[in-house]
Amino acid sequence: MLRPPLPTCRDVSLSLPNLITLARILLVPVMVWAIASDQMTVAFILFLVAGISDGVDGFLAKRFGMATEVGAYLDPLADKVLIVSIYVSLGVVEAIPDGS
Repeated sequence: MLRPPLPTCRDVSLSLPNLITLARILLVPVMVWAIASDQMTVAFILFLVAGISDGVDGFLAKRFGMATEVGAYLDPLADKVLIVSIYVSLGVVEAIPDGS
């Protein structure tokens, strides 16, 4: 008797790599706050966490077949939002005199 095929992770939008990517997107406002508050060490650590999480979610998606169509859009979007937000935040912080 033939069984119907089991659903794969390609059918599931909330896979672990996608959740990691969403967490990376949620880090963006925290990182912008850290930069605006002159907490550069915190911002740098968050940037490292974001970079490591990008590698981890890509590894999980490819190695364990957890790639989804949603993830294919979310991952590059998260990268661009992160980088643009950092550039803009640093540019604004540099443009505003600190009063000294």
